[in-house]
Amino acid sequence: MTTINKYIVIAFIFTGLNAVCGLIGIIVSIYPIFASIYLPMQMIILGAIFDFLDGKIAKKSPVEFNLGIYLDSLGDIISFAILPGIMLLNAPLFGVELKELSLIFQLGIAGFYTLCGWARLIRFSFQPTFNYFEGFPSPAAALLVGTCAILSQFPEMHWLFWPNGVILSIIAILTGVNMVNMIKYPTPKRQMRSDTIFIIIAGVIVLIFFFLPALLSLIGILVISIVYTILGPYYFSTTEKTKLSHLS
Repeated sequence: MTTINKYIVIAFIFTGLNAVCGLIGIIVSIYPIFASIYLPMQMIILGAIFDFLDGKIAKKSPVEFNLGIYLDSLGDIISFAILPGIMLLNAPLFGVELKELSLIFQLGIAGFYTLCGWARLIRFSFQPTFNYFEGFPSPAAALLVGTCAILSQFPEMHWLFWPNGVILSIIAILTGVNMVNMIKYPTPKRQMRSDTIFIIIAGVIVLIFFFLPALLSLIGILVISIVYTILGPYYFSTTEKTKLSHLS
């Protein structure tokens, strides 16, 4: 096996594992009686890890393989667009009284989020960015929406999404819009110390939840997701201006 083929094959394996995580999460979300309520969220996290690894391995190949980019996007669509959308169907969205009307709202909001995630990933396939994310990155969106979808199912957390899931519906819609907009978000590829510190803190919180899933650690993921969602663009703009002023 040549060096090129070795890197491509390993990257394909990680891409496939990402997709498998998404499929497992979807199945568990549809049939929640067979698994922990936290398992779909754990599959999102594991899928994000595999997605990170396949990108790292693919970059080691001296020859660009375009098919790998599209397969990577397909795996991401399953794990970061379809799976969170399915999770939303188990959550109290737009709590209306009529069951049929509630289902229509749920399907509409979940479908909107999924389509936005699909559009975000397709755009990235054709117009990749390197030193920043253009639009809210899909793994971060999946963490935010997935976390909210699970938290909303706990009676003690209903106050957070008052009234009757309307707040969750708004979060899902705004997150979808945020994925397809042109706002720039910071990425670890900038290799800035502050970026690295935030990634380490976020990574520790996410890994604590992955290995020891509990309500408290899930709330921790919600907090870091909201911080990145709201402050990410401002922080990116500020630090980029600072870098330019130092160069001038």
